[in-house]
Amino acid sequence: MKDKFNKLITAGNLRHISSEPIESKFDSICSVCKKKIVKSELISPYFEHDTNKWRHTRCLQLFFLDHFIYEGICKVCDTEIEVYESGYWSKHNGVWCNKCGENLFPDSHVSFSSYQRENILKNKKQRLGR
Repeated sequence: MKDKFNKLITAGNLRHISSEPIESKFDSICSVCKKKIVKSELISPYFEHDTNKWRHTRCLQLFFLDHFIYEGICKVCDTEIEVYESGYWSKHNGVWCNKCGENLFPDSHVSFSSYQRENILKNKKQRLGR
């Protein structure tokens, strides 16, 4: 039988991350849309620091990747995203090229690394002349 949980060690703690959507065991609140998650509904992890929260699988938590380490196909336009190209990724949902990923805003949550966030803030300040 295929194990549907991957083990991930973060901050010294062992976390189990599902490799596919799972059924909710309880009623809860989605970390993306803030609406109710009903028991037995399919959910996916929502990563926040070193904790796992939950989201509806259809609600996206996108991660901006400076460069992909694997090839992928954009979920919207079927364009091939090659290794070292940038784009968006979501656990259990797939990948998007830059243009299609940005078209998903603001109906999704986007996460950037701290390095990326610093560069975004620096560029924003330069544009505003501060």
